[in-house]
Amino acid sequence: MSWVQAMHDVGGRLVAAAQEFVTWQDSGEPEPGATGVRWLARRLEDFTEREVGLHDDHRFVEGAGAVLGLLLIEHYGGQARARDGTHRVQVGRFGWFDPFSAIEDALESDDPRDCLSQYLAIAEQEAQETGPVAGVVALFAEVLAAERPDLEVTAQFELTVDLDNGASVDLARLEKVARDQDRRAAAEAARRLISMLPGDQATRATLWEEAAKRLLPRLVSTRFLRSLPSPGSVHRIAVGHDVHIALQLRYGPRARYVRHSEVQEWTSSGDALRCAIGNLVARSQSLRVERLDNGILRVRQGDGLDAARLMLPDLALRLRRLHLGSWVVAAPHRDVLLLAPSHCAPLLAEHATDAAERAPHPISDALFSVTETGLFPVHAQALA
Repeated sequence: MSWVQAMHDVGGRLVAAAQEFVTWQDSGEPEPGATGVRWLARRLEDFTEREVGLHDDHRFVEGAGAVLGLLLIEHYGGQARARDGTHRVQVGRFGWFDPFSAIEDALESDDPRDCLSQYLAIAEQEAQETGPVAGVVALFAEVLAAERPDLEVTAQFELTVDLDNGASVDLARLEKVARDQDRRAAAEAARRLISMLPGDQATRATLWEEAAKRLLPRLVSTRFLRSLPSPGSVHRIAVGHDVHIALQLRYGPRARYVRHSEVQEWTSSGDALRCAIGNLVARSQSLRVERLDNGILRVRQGDGLDAARLMLPDLALRLRRLHLGSWVVAAPHRDVLLLAPSHCAPLLAEHATDAAERAPHPISDALFSVTETGLFPVHAQALA
């Protein structure tokens, strides 16, 4: 079975359209990945040099668009979606892409290959939740979790999201705010939009007996906190540099930030933090550590808690088993924790900066020294 045929469950009608296109082009099925993109770019350039009628033009857009859509799904994950006769490709969690418009614009461009490349860059942004659609929906979902944790996005088609209370929300106006203004303005617009949703606006506080089983720590940046509609409402503890510990309540794949008022009602903030750290320890009995280069290691469990493992109380002991000297660590985004012996600190700083710059939701490129008595910020002058 070819890779195109294997995409049947997620590719839908794109699979048959792509197979028909390959047969029409009489050039053999393309390979997935970058090789397939180059194959498609050659088909585009060849087609623009021909004299064809409207029928063949439409046929090419449909077929090449289907191939492009499958290439993106294969690379980023996702699936083909259709609503009211409109077909799109969902990439990543909230990303959306129109492969047919991309092919159509490339055919009309003076440089089809360059035009296709620009659209591929947009698709990558969508997959990373920084694109024009995914970035807006991710922001809306983030604010929704903070303002209305009783609600959840259950379905999406481009900028229209469906919630589990039956409401359907058009985020077109929010997209315009996000495009024309900064993140803070967009978050405030999302809050106003959410305030108009039906239902109890004062969400019932979670009882401590229930919360204690679900609490987990989450590292966040000062920038993230300032982007929230009510920055002071989220409970957090400063770690150092621009890094803070927030607390989340996990409900399977869902999670929401804990409000400061909730912690005050439960118990002391120290008890809540100790409980969250204890739950993290229980999830971290063994860690998958990858070796990168020049002594740098990477913890990557893939459960959304890797950065928070910076707070493991026995982290220094675990690291001493790997190397007897002192260690420095960095948490550039939620899904990775970088580690290195202290003499590799300058190189670790470079890795952390690069990872934070490329992450859709960065935390910080700051470095910390790990000791048996706790974490200590490493300042820039110490790396010189």
